Amino acid sequence: MEEFEQILEQYEPMITSILKRTHVYKNHEHFRQSARIALWKAWQNYNPERGPFAPYAYRTMQTTIYTEMKNENNYSDHQIAYERDKLTATAQIMEDRYHQTEHELEDILDTLKDLLNEKEIQLIVDLYVNGYSYEDLCNKYGVTIYALRKRRDRIIQKIRSEME
Repeated sequence: MEEFEQILEQYEPMITSILKRTHVYKNHEHFRQSARIALWKAWQNYNPERGPFAPYAYRTMQTTIYTEMKNENNYSDHQIAYERDKLTATAQIMEDRYHQTEHELEDILDTLKDLLNEKEIQLIVDLYVNGYSYEDLCNKYGVTIYALRKRRDRIIQKIRSEME
């Protein structure tokens, strides 16, 4: 393996030259590493009967860099545009759901105002809209969990009886 390390050290300036000629302007280390891997593959596959090693290594590294650039551009063109479109669509759906839920909630609260008093409505909103736990509401209302559950059961029974 020491032979390849010597080859790598010898061809580092060539790698820098290839990176300059191929106009690599970002991800330098990624492309430098790709060129090193291409050099190693060229070193492994080199056949001395086909000519000198330097032109073969140069062409192999240059082809690898261009292939990596093409793959990087394809990924950027397709993936980032897709993710941007997906995020935009998701945001629109969430906004529509929020507005729809907001209107439904207002309709439900208007209906409950005819059936329940303010404290009962506030308990239902805290439990089912704001998502507070019984432990949180115990501190807020100054009662036990058992008392809150009992109060909730009475409110639900009241709503059911009025709906029937």
